[in-house]
Amino acid sequence: MQELRESDPRTIGPYEVRGRLGSGGMGEVYLAEARGGLRLAVKVVRAEHAEDRTFRARFRHEVRAAQTVGGAGTYTARVVDADTEAVRPWMATEYVDGPNLRDAILDGGPLSGDAARLLAAALGEALAAIHAKGLVHRDLKPSNILLAPDGPRVIDFGIVRALEGTALTRTGVIVGSVGYVSPEQIRNGAHVGPASDVFSLGAVLAYAAGGREPFGEGQDSVVLLRILTGDVDLSAVPKDQLPLVEACLRDDPGTRPTPADVVAAAEHTAGSLREGLRAGWYTGGPPTEPGTADSGARWMPEHGSGERDSRVEYMAPVTVTDAPAATPDPAAPSRRRLLAALTGGTAVVAGGGVGGWLWSRGSSGSTGRSVGGAKGGTVSSGPPGVGWQYQVQGLGGQRGPCAAVSPDGDLVYVGGADGSLHAVDLNGGAVWHTALGGPVLPPLATADGVYCLLYDNREGATKLCALDRDGRVRWTAPVAGNSQIPVAAGDLVLVSYGPTSEAGGVRAYAPDGSEAWRTATGPAPTSEPMVADGMVYVGTFGDQVLALDAKSGKRLWATAAGSDTGRPTQVGDVLVVGSGGEQMLHGISRAGKELWHKSGNELPGGGRYFTSVAFGGLAVTASSYELFALDPADGSKAWSLLLSGEGNQYSDPTVAGDTLYVRQGSTLFGVNRRGARTWRQRVEGGASTGTQSPVVRDGRIYVATADGITVLTLRA
Repeated sequence: MQELRESDPRTIGPYEVRGRLGSGGMGEVYLAEARGGLRLAVKVVRAEHAEDRTFRARFRHEVRAAQTVGGAGTYTARVVDADTEAVRPWMATEYVDGPNLRDAILDGGPLSGDAARLLAAALGEALAAIHAKGLVHRDLKPSNILLAPDGPRVIDFGIVRALEGTALTRTGVIVGSVGYVSPEQIRNGAHVGPASDVFSLGAVLAYAAGGREPFGEGQDSVVLLRILTGDVDLSAVPKDQLPLVEACLRDDPGTRPTPADVVAAAEHTAGSLREGLRAGWYTGGPPTEPGTADSGARWMPEHGSGERDSRVEYMAPVTVTDAPAATPDPAAPSRRRLLAALTGGTAVVAGGGVGGWLWSRGSSGSTGRSVGGAKGGTVSSGPPGVGWQYQVQGLGGQRGPCAAVSPDGDLVYVGGADGSLHAVDLNGGAVWHTALGGPVLPPLATADGVYCLLYDNREGATKLCALDRDGRVRWTAPVAGNSQIPVAAGDLVLVSYGPTSEAGGVRAYAPDGSEAWRTATGPAPTSEPMVADGMVYVGTFGDQVLALDAKSGKRLWATAAGSDTGRPTQVGDVLVVGSGGEQMLHGISRAGKELWHKSGNELPGGGRYFTSVAFGGLAVTASSYELFALDPADGSKAWSLLLSGEGNQYSDPTVAGDTLYVRQGSTLFGVNRRGARTWRQRVEGGASTGTQSPVVRDGRIYVATADGITVLTLRA
């Protein structure tokens, strides 16, 4: 850690600055401390970026998305707080007490086989968590991986995208780090998908296991050309680790393993990772010295660590000539595709399919994790039966119910990424689909038809559409804000609005499209409102929960709750709500009195994107590997349930009767009121990358998948 300069700030937002941790292409990084003693790494954007409107817009979106990712089991550094509207915007992440991977290798040499496998599995879980929120890291490299005693942490996920396309970049410039960018980053610039991160992961694993830069050193143009032509040196990588590294470094993005495949290849599950990642889990790490790991001095790479002076992000001029033709990069490679063998370049993999590259350990012959049985494993009571699938090129948006069922139960409405709203009969047959001009977010079915919002490709919506039962558009209304879901309040339909975070509110529409009422909230709502017992509750960027009368929109009360307050959930007489800031979970009475609050260190979860459901008198939320129940009376932990360890892609939970339904990866779980798993069922169609919740109606369960929905039938 470096001493503060005269020009450095002494406070950033509510935090006291203790020292400098480093600097990069985006800004300066400081060690700061909250009033309660929580240490944070705070990145402050450079002044020249802060003055660029395009950068600000992208930074705002990327920070908000990044706030949904971190937490226990994700192996990513949690984004605790941010101010994207400050003169110089900043974001604060949890401080990680440990060296970065590059310094650990430089000081102690390559990782051992067991440590390298732990690293690979944990980084696979981290990428799965990042990709599940619609983010692509774009700059995965050794100095963006911090080695904590309980496992690695990936930092800066998604934030690099804010630099792309700004006034400060230009044609012929890529954002990333030379030696760790994918071929498609060089060819296509910003047009990359999750598979690009897997290529970078392969380069990171090669460096960690072999101690050498896989694409060598030298002039940037020379290194980039080596990446494009597959001129990779893996001679230092141990033989038993070569298959996975080679698979990740395939030139064709569509043939690389997914992050879940990487975890399986390393022969780990979420449970075995937690067991293996204990103090001293990595070998060859640097010794603890005064002013290093214990004080945070190794948060950023040191001088001479082998990376360019920018340290955090490197903007590399592309001067490569005679490069191979561009290879198309599918935004979301199929999870069901078997990995084909690489037939060209220097990274040749023997054999095809998953078994051809799985990381071998001696003669065990294991091919990764087992997930129970072929159709869902062993369960104590009857799981749902397999029904049908309906594909719409993926669901529009990232959250909300995966579908809506008409009040009479005859039609299922699905919003598609293909730009259409679809109506499906109970046998899975298409009844109609109506093109609406943009990705369709989760629909709302009412007695007079169906309502949906169109996605704005950032976080919210551009238009509210009302259709009749036959798929004809009845009326539309422009919308700008963070809503993804229209909400019913009697015969009214509510949406939040706010083209910027500074101003917005809630609108209520009558069935004929007329505006029944509109209430300004000051700073805009952070998401859609929540309606319960004739009241409308909404969290805002003004750091408050507001209560409105559902019939008139009259403002009843406002209560402070953290920063960038999220969407409340009513559990009994208590509103449970997440927020940013030091206090990240709150309990508020229906009269607007704050009852309790919890910090991010006391309980997992929290943040603006925190969601929960009322179940058995508790507030239940899902994470990448467990369900967690809170007592609304004081915010204490009531119970938690570890899921299968299948991966970081999960759904928000849904309650129907005495059962809570939640999806993790491609497995659906049933949970009782005591927090015990009663059954699980494999869901065909691949895991959705969003958190869309299952929908339960008339003995059927509708579940989000990679391409649309799958329906399961409940058994008596």
